Amino acid sequence: MKTRWKKWGAAFLRLFRPDTRKPLAVLTMVYNEHRMLPLWADYYRRQAGAGNIFVLDHGSDALPALPGCEVIPVPRGEVDEIDRCAQVEAFQKQLLKTYRYVLFTDCDEFLVADPARYSSLLDYVERAPAPSLRCVGVDVIDYAPDLPPVQWDKPILAQRSYGAVRFWSCKTLLSSVPLTWQPGFHACEEPAYLDTDLWMFHLKYADQHTLLERLNITRHLRWSERALTLEHGASHRMADRTMVNFIRTFQATRSETSLGDLDLAGIINAGAESGLHRIPERFLKAF
Repeated sequence: MKTRWKKWGAAFLRLFRPDTRKPLAVLTMVYNEHRMLPLWADYYRRQAGAGNIFVLDHGSDALPALPGCEVIPVPRGEVDEIDRCAQVEAFQKQLLKTYRYVLFTDCDEFLVADPARYSSLLDYVERAPAPSLRCVGVDVIDYAPDLPPVQWDKPILAQRSYGAVRFWSCKTLLSSVPLTWQPGFHACEEPAYLDTDLWMFHLKYADQHTLLERLNITRHLRWSERALTLEHGASHRMADRTMVNFIRTFQATRSETSLGDLDLAGIINAGAESGLHRIPERFLKAF
């Protein structure tokens, strides 16, 4: 009987003891990233606050200045998506000891809580509807072959205002519990709530010149034999022509319909993708 009361008492204390953890940490993992990483750091510093941003540096030769971010060196070895998941999972679990929610993204991924309902990601996590959240993944795509290059020091979505919702990009990235991701972080083992108020804008395809420059780096990385055998990271090793054809395919689908007018949950739950549509106006000033 005494043991039972002890268990109930501990449960009671957990229920009513205030959670003193900070609300949100943001995490990424990079290698020799100079274009996207400063944008990523600046955006998430505004969303979560300086001191709450963490960069796992996978053996870069050098990184740009990242004020307000903590850079944690990770030993450089072969690129292996299974090992990378394990490293991120371990760090996410550690951060959850001092943060209520942890967000992991690649440094070309920008998570935006719908500006019509939330003032920031901090505002969002205070009202988050579930322990783990899956986002609406939007690939921002260079929507015409003759566009001028992106000016990276200017608002990006105002220059590239079309995107495609793709199941592959609708990731579970924000969570208050430890996650077990599949290679590439496109899915996880734990249940997650798809929130159509939470959009993730993926900038990999936003500027063809930048895309091919980065592809030339990632194609020549030292990939592990396991990654090559399992075809992990294959999109980072594409030939330039294959990548350009991918972009051209989406350019041919361009429509003036807003992404916000689509059945987003239906597309995502069907494991499908949309064509190229306008990004809703309310998101264009997010970054």
